[in-house]
Amino acid sequence: MNWLPYFALLALSALLAAGLFLLARAHRKLARDHAALAEGMARQGQDLMGLCAAAVQVDRRVFGQEERLRECLARIEELATRETTQQPYYTAIDKVKAGARPEELVAEFGLSLSEANLLVSLYGQPRR
Repeated sequence: MNWLPYFALLALSALLAAGLFLLARAHRKLARDHAALAEGMARQGQDLMGLCAAAVQVDRRVFGQEERLRECLARIEELATRETTQQPYYTAIDKVKAGARPEELVAEFGLSLSEANLLVSLYGQPRR
């Protein structure tokens, strides 16, 4: 009897079994790698959601601070405007800076001559 075909079939079966074993081992390794990568992706997704939530909170806080800053700046402008326009001599000082004489201040604003002279000496342009 000729045993060669049986040996060839046996060798081919052994080769197929070894290939199948190697494929199963590679499959298990790939499955482990896939599970590790899926877990890493899930952690990264959770981290990203946390970062997004934190960014939203920071954005809200920044927006609130910007609102407060705008309110403060508006209040400062209002106070500065009120301060300059509520000074009793504000308009008279502007006239002095424009070159008005003490007599004009007395006539226009009802100041005494000594007040007018004082304003001219403090805010007037130096004479040459």
